[in-house]
Amino acid sequence: MNFEKQVGKKAFDYHKAGFHCAEAVSKAVVETYNQGISQDIPKVATAFGGGVGRTHQDICGALTGGVIALGCLFGRSDPGADWTDAYALAAELKRRFVLEHGTTNCGALLATFGPQENMIRCKRLSGEVASMLAEILEEHCMVSDTTGRKTKKADG
Repeated sequence: MNFEKQVGKKAFDYHKAGFHCAEAVSKAVVETYNQGISQDIPKVATAFGGGVGRTHQDICGALTGGVIALGCLFGRSDPGADWTDAYALAAELKRRFVLEHGTTNCGALLATFGPQENMIRCKRLSGEVASMLAEILEEHCMVSDTTGRKTKKADG
């Protein structure tokens, strides 16, 4: 199993264990790329599950979980700091998600999934989004080392 699929499996397993879509994706990705800051990530993601507040009317929770992870990994804490990497990576994640699924809307996705037992399609989607984000991170730019330092991947 390749690295990206391992990240996806981790998200799927978190979803299966009781975390919802946004919590599972954000927790799996942040734990993978920055070991020291993941403890509160599910709390940050909780209200985003099920299309924001379980309304199924807004952005997919799995996608939101990926964006939360990007903010955690590449976000800023000073208003003057650069946030180019965070927004560029989030835009790329959204682009790939829409290319694959045609929409970011939770309700529209659920309609295409049809009836599902134990939210299995949502669990799979959580794994898919985590894998997609890991692929983007590995391809494009930043890799965090075990100290939490973010560095550009070496060219070549």
